[in-house]
Amino acid sequence: MDTPSVRMDQVNDDANLRLVRFFGICLSSLVFVYALLGVRLFLDGNSFALVDWFLLSLRALLGAAALLVIFYPPWLARPMERKIVEMGALFEAAFVSAEAKEKIRLIVLATMVSLLLELVMIRWLASVFPVFSFFKNFTLLACFLGLGAGYAVADKQRCAPALVLPMLALFVLVITVLRYDVGAATDVFSALPMQEQTSISIWMDRLNWLALVQRSVPLYLLLSVSFVACACICYPVGQLCGKLLSATDALKAYGLNLFGSILGVVVLFVMSLFWLPPIIWFIAVAGVLLYFVLSRDAYLPLGVGSVLLLLTVLAWPVQTEIQRIYSPYQLLEKMAKPDDSLMNILSGGSYYQKVFNLSEANRGHEPGDDRYARAYYEFPFNFKTRPARVAIVGAGSGNDVAAALRMGASHVDAIEIDPAIVFLGKSYHPEHPYDDPRVTVVVNDARNFFRTARAQYDLIIYGVLDSHTALSHASNLRVDSYVYTQEGIAEAFNLLKPDGVMSIAFALPNESLGFKLSHILSGIPGAGKPLAVRVGYDSKSTTAFVTQKGHDVRLPDAKVFAAFGFTDVSEHFAQPYPAESIPTDDWPFFYMIKRTYPVSYMVALGMVLLLSYMFVRRTIGWSEPVDRSYVPFFFLGAGFMLVETKAITELGLHLGGTWFVVAATIVMVLLMAFLANFMVQRGAVLRTNLAYLGLLASLGVGYFAARDHSLFAFASPLLSLVVACVLLTVPLFFSGFVFSGLIGRRGINISTALAYNLMGALFGGLMEYNSMYFGFAFLYLLAMGFYALAWAFSAQPVTAARPVAAEVGSS
Repeated sequence: MDTPSVRMDQVNDDANLRLVRFFGICLSSLVFVYALLGVRLFLDGNSFALVDWFLLSLRALLGAAALLVIFYPPWLARPMERKIVEMGALFEAAFVSAEAKEKIRLIVLATMVSLLLELVMIRWLASVFPVFSFFKNFTLLACFLGLGAGYAVADKQRCAPALVLPMLALFVLVITVLRYDVGAATDVFSALPMQEQTSISIWMDRLNWLALVQRSVPLYLLLSVSFVACACICYPVGQLCGKLLSATDALKAYGLNLFGSILGVVVLFVMSLFWLPPIIWFIAVAGVLLYFVLSRDAYLPLGVGSVLLLLTVLAWPVQTEIQRIYSPYQLLEKMAKPDDSLMNILSGGSYYQKVFNLSEANRGHEPGDDRYARAYYEFPFNFKTRPARVAIVGAGSGNDVAAALRMGASHVDAIEIDPAIVFLGKSYHPEHPYDDPRVTVVVNDARNFFRTARAQYDLIIYGVLDSHTALSHASNLRVDSYVYTQEGIAEAFNLLKPDGVMSIAFALPNESLGFKLSHILSGIPGAGKPLAVRVGYDSKSTTAFVTQKGHDVRLPDAKVFAAFGFTDVSEHFAQPYPAESIPTDDWPFFYMIKRTYPVSYMVALGMVLLLSYMFVRRTIGWSEPVDRSYVPFFFLGAGFMLVETKAITELGLHLGGTWFVVAATIVMVLLMAFLANFMVQRGAVLRTNLAYLGLLASLGVGYFAARDHSLFAFASPLLSLVVACVLLTVPLFFSGFVFSGLIGRRGINISTALAYNLMGALFGGLMEYNSMYFGFAFLYLLAMGFYALAWAFSAQPVTAARPVAAEVGSS
């Protein structure tokens, strides 16, 4: 194969060079920080063995190499720049000679890879550093930025997809080394740069603002570098997708784009279903790129080498004593407790759960810690002895279930959202509670269980249900957020028998969460005055809140429990608390200390805007004015992002915040857009003005339904669910009609339209954080505003069935 000649003016004006340079500077800065942390650990460790000197030298060399890349001397720059320019020239030459049918087939695969890469990066980064669990939108927005910028220049700049795998491999290598080398020996990257939210294992909310800023600098550096790196990795993928879309008419290309996106979600859904590890996630992405995109590229060996490096890093046993399980929600790390070799579970690198052997055979001659654990787990049964039917939500690895069986429960419903934790409990709990015939294991979201349960219970126990870093995959909610709302706890209370008891234990990272629970329980009709007891299990702040139908609750045998350090704190939590900060189904932010505008998030999102501006300057540039005909696509993207987020959170309320519900919602949303596109291709006529009118009307109905769920509540739960699904997704059907109609206009370029659309989605993702103050129903109002702006910029009504002009792209 002849190599195209490379002129110096091409070298000096190649966008791929600027992309790689930007990527190299950002990643090298993180490597340099790694080297500095290594030196600090060496000096603080007071250990000067040979291996310590070797590690110090290695880290110093890496730091020097990072500085070399940052300063980029000519002797390093010239040969690298020629190779990068050559990559683009070779691909462009091959792309021109490729058949149109092959390009059309690749549209589906390329868009599948783009969405799969986005989802994989979100999941993987959140499993490595906990901070990404609280800023999942950060990675999502970075991918939108890179893909959108790539789409924007698809017809203007050379595409070099051979860059994707080397950049991906280097990024994964640096993040992995940072986490499991110096990151394992320091807490620099284990904090959380926000004060508004709380967590058991991340305590930054207790710092003053000055200390918060000091602790946040390394985290913001990590977030910034990762943001830029993810955008750089996705940029060539966006370019590739944009080029391929020009191989056919815009309507067909958009339909294939949607179909590929649906496939990407389905692929990750299947991998999550079988708890497959990251090495398989990345193989799925890299395999498609190697086989279908780079198989005839001269730089295929570079791609193969990059994949081998990537797989080596992901398969390397960084902590041999830990078994890793990638559940659909989080990374679970199983290890043995040092004192008795029983199972201990970590989540996000922090303590999560542990098991005890508190069997009757050990009662009376067990160690002090086990006696205390027994008192804690058997505490709720002091208020309801030998209950006939018990429900335990957050059953975890089985300690609460084992306690219920020991205390004479006739039947136990054990509800746990994470199937991997149930598996670990079944396999490793010494009392084997899940094997008892009296136990029914329900793998489900607690809120959904209470909504659909028909049984009545003598005792309902909430385990220590803190989700830690298990956040929803597509919003800033944690998977248990709807469990701790006024409506959620009331639904559980209504399942109690007369005189039934409910016990909610929580390790309070902040006292505000205790006030919320106490006031929610006090406000339930038919409930007596609740009892709050500081039990101190796992954390000094762990408190059990107990309420009973029709009766006030008092602590029995106070002296006996005082011996274990249990303290009645009911009066403390009965003090007044702002009603607006009590979580509801519309504002389900239980972990926020109070209802306030998320300033910490705004700092991070301001950083996103700054980094996005810098990235666009380095890639797209600002040489051309904004084309008014593409502005509607921007606002359509912003509105789409908000409506999709509302659909995910609302269906999470109806069906549970499980990963499968999130995946199914995304697929439903994409299917609505696909259906609209399919109908337009088949000649369905709906004028743009009518489509906008239907869109705004459906959003208005959705807003009122979100404000008052009783408006569309039916006797049949199935009918209520169907109506909810229609209300949540029909706006995107009308939106799909509008989008398909607009790309049918003369002179509209599909890749440019999708670039504006993705940039709009990025902006919509930023606007989603308004829900943390105004509530989720407010997202409907924001979306209506964005869609109204899109309508205003759609200059003339367009018949959706009008064929696409030939100049959009033909082969």
